[in-house]
Formats: sequence, structure tokens, C-alpha cells
Amino acid sequence: MIRNTSYWALILSTTVAFSLGQNTADEDTTAVEEENSTESSHDLYIMFDQEQGNTDHIAAGAEYSFNLIGDWGKLEDTEFSISLAGSYASLSDEPYALDGNFHTQFDLWANMGLSPFFFYDYTFDRSLGLIHRHNFAVGAKKRLGRVFSLSYAFMYEMEEYDSTRVFPRHSIRPKVKIVLNDGAAVIDYRTYYKPKLDMSEYLWENELKISLATFYELLSIDFSFKHSFNSRYDESEIFKPEDEWDYDYETDELTPVYYKPTDYSVSLGLSFSM
Repeated sequence: MIRNTSYWALILSTTVAFSLGQNTADEDTTAVEEENSTESSHDLYIMFDQEQGNTDHIAAGAEYSFNLIGDWGKLEDTEFSISLAGSYASLSDEPYALDGNFHTQFDLWANMGLSPFFFYDYTFDRSLGLIHRHNFAVGAKKRLGRVFSLSYAFMYEMEEYDSTRVFPRHSIRPKVKIVLNDGAAVIDYRTYYKPKLDMSEYLWENELKISLATFYELLSIDFSFKHSFNSRYDESEIFKPEDEWDYDYETDELTPVYYKPTDYSVSLGLSFSM
């Protein structure tokens, strides 16, 4: 029940934040943005699926992002962004997925050849046994041509699985972004390699996003594919909590279940932008 309440609170707060952001976009705000040469955008995505009867299944998710870019006084072509997302799923009233993420970032000279940045990131993921992970990072992005960029960040990380650990981590991220027909189609691929400073463990993440415009300019069709690999679970077998073990009816015993090092996700849906 607590997990359900927390999750719906997340969706509600996301929707309220989106609404408040829209309400502030009045004529006075527009005039200020024009004077300061800034542009802002909001994106909201909500998904819900429910089955009842022989199968009792619920899956829900929400994503919200805010982006502000432009000239802030002497800070030219500067970008500030906030994003948050969460998902929840249960089968026969047993939760099997509960995760969330909050990210905020500040980029100086965002669309120029070299862009320094810093960000804060918070993540939790029940299916991975990750209670929470905090990242404070500073780095820079280098543009190499019109579609390719490479960034590096040095991160101070605090994570908790069965115990809390604090350590530094690298983050290396190549990115390819292709924009076709004046934004009617956007292909965005990026890969993250995140080793610890001592190279003992690493995270590897891949993201592919394809966005296609529709007849209504504020509505788009979005496809995304995500892959993640955690060497923590590849180098050693780590049990999930006992309440997540499988039950063997032949032996009348519980069978241990291990965390897997690799996860995939695919989604297809509609997004509304303002």
C-alpha cells in the first residue's frame, strides 16, 4: 500500500508541476523570454495499463521534463533542465517493479563547440535491489561535427544496496543525434560507460530514442529502447530477497533467484509537448 501511495503521489506531483509550468507561460513571461532571448519547453508522458480477472496486473509510468535555454545576461547559449520519471507494476497484488529517477543539469554554452556542465542525479530501482543512488558530477561536452558529440564527467557517487558506499566514478558518453525534415523526425542514440575510479566495477547504459511528428504539431510518436548492464551482478551471484524467490512445487521448497546483470526495455507511445 505504501508503494502504491508513493507512486501515485509521484504521478500527481508530476502532473501538477506540468500544469504550473503551463500556467506561468503567460504574456508577461513570454515578453521576458523574448527580452532575454530564452526558450522553454515542457514534456509530459503518462502510461497506464490494467488487467483484472484471471490475471490481475497493473503497470503505470510517468515522465516529465522541463528545459530552458538561451542567453542569461553574459551567459550565452546556456541550458537548464529538470526531468523526473517513475514506474510501478504489480502482478496479483505483488509488486515486481518500482523505480524512479530525478535529474537536473546546467550547461554553459550548450550548443557551442565546448560546453562545461554539472548535474545532480537521484535513482532508485527495486528490481535491481538499488535502494538509492546519488550522483554529483562536473564535466564537459565536445561537439564533433553536426551529429556527434562526446562528453566526460567526474562523479561523486553514493549508492546503497545492502550497505551504503561512497566513491568516485567516471562517466564517458558518446552521442549521435540526427534531425530530419526540420525536426519532423529525430533519432537520438547515446551510450554511457561508467567505471569506478579503481575500475573494479562499471555500469554500461544504452539509449535509443526516435521521435516522429504527427499532423498535430504538439503531438509526436515516440519509440525508445534502453539497455543497462551492471558488472556488480556479472562478477558474482547475488541473491534477491527471499520473498522474491521462486517456489518449487515438486520439492516444496523455495528456489533462490539471482539478480541479472542485464536489463532491456522497449516502449512506444505518444508524447505531448508545450
